[in-house]
Amino acid sequence: MIRLGTIAPERLNLNGDQGNLLALSRFLRLAGFEVAVLPVTNTEQALACHFVLLGHGSQAAMQSLNPVFAAIHFQSVISRVPGLAIGSGFEYLSETGEVEQKIDRGERVSEFSVGEMGPIKVLGYRNTDSGLPNLALNENWICSMLHGPLLAKNPQLLARAAKAVVAAANMDWPAEPTQALRNWVAELNVICGRIWDLESDEQFSPLEL
Repeated sequence: MIRLGTIAPERLNLNGDQGNLLALSRFLRLAGFEVAVLPVTNTEQALACHFVLLGHGSQAAMQSLNPVFAAIHFQSVISRVPGLAIGSGFEYLSETGEVEQKIDRGERVSEFSVGEMGPIKVLGYRNTDSGLPNLALNENWICSMLHGPLLAKNPQLLARAAKAVVAAANMDWPAEPTQALRNWVAELNVICGRIWDLESDEQFSPLEL
């Protein structure tokens, strides 16, 4: 059983960030894996997962979650479990020194933007004055200032995350993708291609299984 963890999903979903887990769980299930999505409130629960999501929330939401954050030793989790931090989640990790990137406040940028992680280009909406990068890799965690369901809009990043999850679970990725996964990815490529046409001047690169 693959376990996907989420921290305070009812508060850290300001721009549909929990959609990242919907996309990831769907991808994994169509690939043939059993998946459970579980709440994470402490270090032990986080380390028992194969992926952890830290979403984006309002300033009030982030402040209200201080007791939860204090119960999670993020450095241990980031070093051992794949994960994704979005928006204010990324800012929190930066402010507390859990990641290398530092906040450098400046003029707020509100625009559709493309970030890069190696050969993978990722499209999302940037709305921040933090100065943090669109994308950064910190050990096992992808950190991004591109809001919302980033994995759903970027199939190549989704596949990268899914394979990291399977490796963390000590399972093997199927030698051949299921027909159900092929069909779903083909539909996702079409939808994401249209989104890229609307939101970016750069060319969308479809996921090839």
